[in-house]
Amino acid sequence: MKLRHYMRKEQSGLATTTLELVKYEQKAGHDVEIRQPGEDASLYGRVESPDAEIIHSQLPQASYFNRLPRFMWMHGEPLSSVSNGISMKAILDLAPKVDAFLAMREAEVPIWSSIKRTYLVNKGIDLEVYHPLDGVTERLSGEPAVLYIENWRGSRNPLYLCVAMQEVWQKYPKARLHLYNCQDPRMQATFKAWIQGTHSEPFIRSLLGRVNPLDEVNLLYNRVDIVVSCLYPLYARGIEAFGAGKAFIGPGYREHEYPWTCDLEPSSIARAILRCWENYDQINYRTWAETYHDVARTVKDSTEIYARYL
Repeated sequence: MKLRHYMRKEQSGLATTTLELVKYEQKAGHDVEIRQPGEDASLYGRVESPDAEIIHSQLPQASYFNRLPRFMWMHGEPLSSVSNGISMKAILDLAPKVDAFLAMREAEVPIWSSIKRTYLVNKGIDLEVYHPLDGVTERLSGEPAVLYIENWRGSRNPLYLCVAMQEVWQKYPKARLHLYNCQDPRMQATFKAWIQGTHSEPFIRSLLGRVNPLDEVNLLYNRVDIVVSCLYPLYARGIEAFGAGKAFIGPGYREHEYPWTCDLEPSSIARAILRCWENYDQINYRTWAETYHDVARTVKDSTEIYARYL
C-alpha cells in the first residue's frame, strides 16, 4: 500500500510513535510518507497518489473531499483531550471525514467508539531502539534505582511518586529516585523547593531537564531497575522500559495480568515498587515487550484494517 501520514513536526510521544509506525510499515514493504498538515514538503519519505491517508495531528483542507480511505490514530488520552480545550473539539470536527479511529489501549475504546467506529490495535514500541545494552558503564545510584522520565506538564508530574519513595526508602535505605525530562523551569523550581522543603534529598538524587536523543533514553533505562509512570487511567511511552529489559510500573498499566499494578496513590505506588523489587526476576521484561509490545505487530494489525477499506 501507499500510505500518507499527517503529523505536525514536534518532540512528543505522538511523534515518536508515528515515526515508529512509519518505519515498520516501510519494513513491511509499504510505501510511506509523513507530511506536515498544510504543507507539500515531506518530513519522511514521499508518496504520490496514496491509497489511504492517516491522521496523527490535523488534516489539510485539500484532503477533505478526495474520497480516499482515511483513518485517525487516537494518541492522546480522552480526559486530557477534553481538559486541554482543543483536542476533543478537533477530533469531533474531523470525525465525519474519517472512516475509522485506531486506539492502542483497550480502556479508551468505549470513549472513542461513542464518536466513530474504533479498532483496537496492539500498543507497540521499536524493539531495535529500546533494548538491553551489554556492558553498560555505570548504573544510576540506588537499590532499587527508580526513574521517572515522562514529559512533565500540568498535573502530569511525579509528585505522588516522590511521596511513595519515602515509604520505599524507609524499608530500603539504598533506594533512590531519579527525575529526568523536566523541561519547564517553573515545574523544576517547584520540585526543587519540594525536595528541599520535605528533606527528601537522601532518596531523590536527580532533577534534570530534557533527555534527547532516543539512544540516550534507552541508555537511561539500562542504568536503572524500575521505570515509574504517574499517568492514570491510561499509560503511554513508559512501556519502552520493557524493551530495555527493565520493570515498568504505572497506575494506568493493567495489561495482560501484569503483577506490578497500583493505584494513583502514594502508598499503592510504594507497595508496587516494593513487590517488584522483591520479586524482580519473576518476569523477563524484554520477553514481555517482545510478546505484548512489538510495533511490528502494531503495524500488521493496522495495515490489515486499512486494507479492508481499499
